[in-house]
Amino acid sequence: MVVRYEPPSLAVLPIRTAGAGVSSTTRLFNAQLDIEDGEGAIRPYLAEALPQLNTDTWRVLPDGRMETSYHLHPNLTWHDGAPLTGDDFSFAWRVYREPSLGVASRVLDLIEDVSAPDPRTVVIHWKQPYPDAGGLRFDFQPLPQHILAEPFSSADPDAFSTSSFWTVDYVGAGPFRVGHWEQGASLEAIAFDGHVLGRPRLDRINIRFIPDENTALTTLLAGEAQYATGRSLRFEHASVLKREWGAAGKGVVLLTPDTMRYTSVQFRPDLVNPAALLDLRVRKGIVSAIDRQALNDALFDGGGSMSDMFLTKHAIYDHVPDMDRTLAEADKAMTHYPFDPRRAEDYLASAGFHKGQDGIQTSANGERLSMEVWADAGPQYEKEQAVLADTWQSVGIDSHASFVPPARLRDGQFRSSFPALHTTSAGRLESLASSGIPTAQNHWAGSNRGSWSNPQYDQLWDAFNTTLDPQSRSQQVVQMLKLASDELPSWVLYYNLSVSAHVSALKGPDNSGLNSDTWNVYEWEISR
Repeated sequence: MVVRYEPPSLAVLPIRTAGAGVSSTTRLFNAQLDIEDGEGAIRPYLAEALPQLNTDTWRVLPDGRMETSYHLHPNLTWHDGAPLTGDDFSFAWRVYREPSLGVASRVLDLIEDVSAPDPRTVVIHWKQPYPDAGGLRFDFQPLPQHILAEPFSSADPDAFSTSSFWTVDYVGAGPFRVGHWEQGASLEAIAFDGHVLGRPRLDRINIRFIPDENTALTTLLAGEAQYATGRSLRFEHASVLKREWGAAGKGVVLLTPDTMRYTSVQFRPDLVNPAALLDLRVRKGIVSAIDRQALNDALFDGGGSMSDMFLTKHAIYDHVPDMDRTLAEADKAMTHYPFDPRRAEDYLASAGFHKGQDGIQTSANGERLSMEVWADAGPQYEKEQAVLADTWQSVGIDSHASFVPPARLRDGQFRSSFPALHTTSAGRLESLASSGIPTAQNHWAGSNRGSWSNPQYDQLWDAFNTTLDPQSRSQQVVQMLKLASDELPSWVLYYNLSVSAHVSALKGPDNSGLNSDTWNVYEWEISR
């Protein structure tokens, strides 16, 4: 299996940020209370069943707090053979809530306590109503108390978070256990006989870390790998694979509209440059000069999934009825900024800008509208930034791209220090909430890296996370998306196409599960 990034931690909920694109690997070694399948549905995993609202398994208390209860499968074990019990969930909660470790999670902030009345029962005590409590997915995982209790109580936070437990000595409960790990090259995953859903059909998987997508393609075509995960290949590689494999039926190429490709504006007064970006009229001018059709043609041969909505239909929020209908309603309510160079110049003129002798928009006090745009490293994103620069240049907006290598993406403080714009992938509604602003106090772990803060949006987001009525949640989504389009703290360019591919002999990979394309890896099998 070829992946692009080597994970700095194998935990699905790491103590320190794990960086981008590692879920395909971490999935192999972990099991949680539940799991999201390829259709976005939540299934029980370590638990026998999911909590159901208005039953004994999901109780809303008179004072507004909640309790959700899980009954674990019998005879659960960790990779080292030790029993996995409710106490391991309670211990994990004590670890994750430790302030000195700085684990940032909106879900963890809503949990008051996690208890284990008996070895097979886990009770999560919530501070307030939380409508997504029935599907925690990657937001909470057990940790082996028998291994970590002593170092957690005696080691300093830095020593605990950098312990070899999180990498080469990792012990989880997923379908595979850690074998030999050659740092910077490969990681061996060995089938775990005690996996709760049965022993995997594959005996072992050799995970190869190949940051260069062209090398990943060559490796796959040479028969040195049987599967390349999403993010390890680019869109143009899909055409190559279809041509090389198609007629002979040698392999399968999977294309899925993935996470958003979006741009954030820097709102920290001490960092933003030019300061004119804080003027909404300037942001409207910048967005009106984005030619999404040119991006589609250049990146996807006209076959991409272009959008300006800050949410994909694949976003998993429980108790939102009919996400397609909700997003259609939001699309009607939103403010849209179609490509219109003349209107872009009008917005800039209203903000006091005019074209100088060099053709660049300049304010009355001589400030040139020149922006440094950070973007992820990679050929697709270099082409993307070239298209944006061309259209912006045509209306007098000067931009120059700085490409961030994968290793720097793990540095939360660095990622939040961009001076003007930052174009990256992923993003959800919480990426615009004030609670997601990275700070030294939360170890720079939040996803609102532009540090936009809006009381109305925060109020909507807080209500969304405490409202149990599905129709009300749907309307809150609509209002948040409208506010984001009105204020433009960020804007979406397109929905990225995730490309994964596997040889025909390998059965089972399912790229429709956007949180992890290896969600069902225990079912994979290969013919000889």
